[in-house]
Amino acid sequence: MGREDPEFTDDDLNLPFFHGALMDEDMEKLLELPGDFVVLLRNKELGDGTTSQTIFLAVRARAGNDKDAVFRTNIKKNDDGIKVLNKTFTDINKCVDWFKKEPRNIAGGQSVHLKRPINRGKWYIRHRDIQWQKRIGSGAYGQVFRCKLLPGKNIVAAKRLAGATGADELSDMMKEARVMQLYDHPNIVKFYGYAVDKPPFILVMEFCNGGAVEDRLRKEKQKPIPAKVRANWLTQAAAGIEYLHKKNCIHRDIATRNCLIHEDTIKIADFGMCRATSVYKVNLAKPQNVRWLAPEVWRTGETNFRTDVYAFAVMMWEMFVIPYDTPYRAWKAIIVKRRVMEGYRMEPPPLMPDPITKVLALCWNHNASERPPMGEIRKMLAEIEPSVEGYKVGSSEPDWESMSKRKSSSMPNGGGTKSQT
Repeated sequence: MGREDPEFTDDDLNLPFFHGALMDEDMEKLLELPGDFVVLLRNKELGDGTTSQTIFLAVRARAGNDKDAVFRTNIKKNDDGIKVLNKTFTDINKCVDWFKKEPRNIAGGQSVHLKRPINRGKWYIRHRDIQWQKRIGSGAYGQVFRCKLLPGKNIVAAKRLAGATGADELSDMMKEARVMQLYDHPNIVKFYGYAVDKPPFILVMEFCNGGAVEDRLRKEKQKPIPAKVRANWLTQAAAGIEYLHKKNCIHRDIATRNCLIHEDTIKIADFGMCRATSVYKVNLAKPQNVRWLAPEVWRTGETNFRTDVYAFAVMMWEMFVIPYDTPYRAWKAIIVKRRVMEGYRMEPPPLMPDPITKVLALCWNHNASERPPMGEIRKMLAEIEPSVEGYKVGSSEPDWESMSKRKSSSMPNGGGTKSQT
């Protein structure tokens, strides 16, 4: 008998119904009727740093209680071919043909009958179709690369997860993928799909050639940004968030770092914390984006559309503070939490136009019910844009020393303002 457990090759798994490491939650939605089947893989990290790979057949069948359930049977490989239930086949297709001929008993005596293969959908991308070009970012999640996506050779951004064999990392990635594939809007980063046929697991999305707004603001001294451009960026971001809210989605991580620039268009990005619901309960024991977090979240443990509006207000402050600085930079997170819950808000940046300052005050109102919805905010900002045409933010020779002094006087060192109540 042949040696068992040699590696499966790409040719072995070149099957339209092979879905890689697709999560059980997603797989069970695909298998709608008895007889529907797919082939999947699971990776397990071993204690010695290596990884164990399991390939299996998953099929929906009628269980003993007369209800449908998904059953699995492992597919092994040896030098003689593919082995399933002590039978050997030349390849997985031949194995599937055998299961299709008549019902077969798998582990536990459960009878399964393969009928309909569920092929990969439009979001599934094979690793071989991604051509890596240049790393453009990194973080705890892994790295982001500029890539070409075959066969059309579109330029895309690919987020490659670090490690990427653990169930937790894959689960987080697929949560983001499930949310992103629901939306299509000019001010939302376009989602292309995911690659999970083998580690490392990858999310593929639109490439934005201007990078993050925060990075652009930090480079302000090299290339000043006019007030009208800043106001327009806020209007576009508001349009993207308004769209998400209309689709019953909370972003939960609104900040300039998560707004990307492509040509002259602002795109809302990073859907890792996004939830397709109008109210989401937060585990406050986990780390939070304290500087952007609405005060009521600490009391209720809930995020919603109005908490997104509060975060948008902090982003408005980011957009006009010159030179760029982190909100509440002078305070530790625990102090920010306490002071914001007491009603404290940072002073509006000195160079923020007065009409935008009024919108800012509405958006971070201490009373969440009095914050306007994103649709109203977008309309207000769109109406304000023409009025800031000649505002001197971003003039060709700004007085950076003076701006820095004025900005510093607005930082939270005992000053600031009480929000509207």
